[in-house]
Amino acid sequence: MQPGSLSLTGTPLLRLHTRPTDLDWLITQEGQPVTVLRTGQAPLSGTLIRAEDLLVRLESGAYLNVQANELGFAEQPPRGWLGGSITARFESAASATQKAEISYRTAALSWKPRYELTANAAQATLAALAELRNIGDRPFTGERVDLFAGTVQTVVQTGQVTAAQATSDRAFPLPTMPGSGSAGTASSISSLGELRGLQRYALAGAVTLGRGETLTLPFLQPKITAFTRYNSISTYFNPQNSSGQTSRRYKFTPNGSSLPAGTLSVREGGALVGTVQLAATQGGKPVDVDLGADPELRFARTVKQLGLEKAPDGRILSTTSQVTYTLTSTKTLATRVQLRESLYGRLVVVDGQVLPANRQNNVERRVDVKAGGTATISFKVKIGN
Repeated sequence: MQPGSLSLTGTPLLRLHTRPTDLDWLITQEGQPVTVLRTGQAPLSGTLIRAEDLLVRLESGAYLNVQANELGFAEQPPRGWLGGSITARFESAASATQKAEISYRTAALSWKPRYELTANAAQATLAALAELRNIGDRPFTGERVDLFAGTVQTVVQTGQVTAAQATSDRAFPLPTMPGSGSAGTASSISSLGELRGLQRYALAGAVTLGRGETLTLPFLQPKITAFTRYNSISTYFNPQNSSGQTSRRYKFTPNGSSLPAGTLSVREGGALVGTVQLAATQGGKPVDVDLGADPELRFARTVKQLGLEKAPDGRILSTTSQVTYTLTSTKTLATRVQLRESLYGRLVVVDGQVLPANRQNNVERRVDVKAGGTATISFKVKIGN
C-alpha cells in the first residue's frame, strides 16, 4: 500500500488510526535466542533484547544492532512478518443503511499492454494482449477488475508531484495463461472508453492471481489498414561523402479504439524480427516503427560541388551541390526505400524549387530497389550562408 493513500468514502470519516504490525510477532521473541548471520562471517549466537531497533546481546556480552534479514530464529517466523503490514481502525458517523468503501493505492498489482504484429506477404494482423501481475505476498481476488492506461500525476510524501504511467514498464516473467494454475477465470476485456484522458477497460468476470502470478488475456481486437514495409534513410545535409545502412521499418494504421503504450513484437514468416516500444496511439493515426539497421541494403552518399556564389569581398554567399545516393541491395525481395535529408540555411533551393528560409526543410524521395540490385536518388541543392 502506498503511504497516505488509505481512505474511506461513502460516509463521513471521524477518525482513522493505523499502526504497524511488523513488531507484533518480533516482540514475542524478546529474550529468546537468535543467530546473527552475515555474509563472509561466522554465525554469532545471542539473545534478542529489543524488537524495536533489533538490539541483540551476543554471547560475548557485546550489544549489536542488526538488520531483520540478518536474524536466524529458533522457531519459524510467520509469513509476511517483514512485509510492512498495518492494521487500520475507521470510525465514522455512518447510519445502519449507509454503505462505506475503503480504498487505497498499491504497487502490488500492475498491468501492461503487449502487442504482436504478424506479417504475411502483403497482409498483417495485430494482436493486443494485457498482462496482469500480482507481485504482492498474498493472493488477489477481484469480483470486478477495471484497467486504466495513461499518465497519472501523484504527490509523494515529500510533496513533489510526479507523473507515473498507469501501465507498468516492468519486465514480467512468462505469463500464466487462463485456465492454468489459479490464474483466474476472466476470458475477455472490453473497452469502457475514455475518462479524462485515461483509457478504461473492464474484465468480463472475476479474476484470481496468486502471489507472483501473471495472467495474460486478449486485449481489444484492433484492425489495421495501410500496412507496408519499407526501408528508410534519415540524415542531415553535409558537404562530405558518407555511407551507411538503411533502417527496417513497418507502417500501419490501427482503426477504432486508441492503443495505450506497450511493447510491440513484429513477426515475419514465423520469426521474431524486432521488438520496440509502442507509444500511445489514437485510433486512425498511422504507426511507424523502426526495427533497426538492415545490413542487406546499404547506401553510399556522394556530394559534388557545382558552384560557389561569392560577394565582392570574397565571402561565400551560397553553395550549389549535387547529392547522389547509390543504394545496393543483397536482399531476396524488392524493397522500397524512403529518403529524408534535412537542410537549413538562409536560402534553400532544391531542384530549382525555393524552400522557406531560416527553418529546417526536408528533402524526401522514394525509390524501389530490386532484389540484389542497385538504385540511385539524386537532387541538386543550393544553400545560402
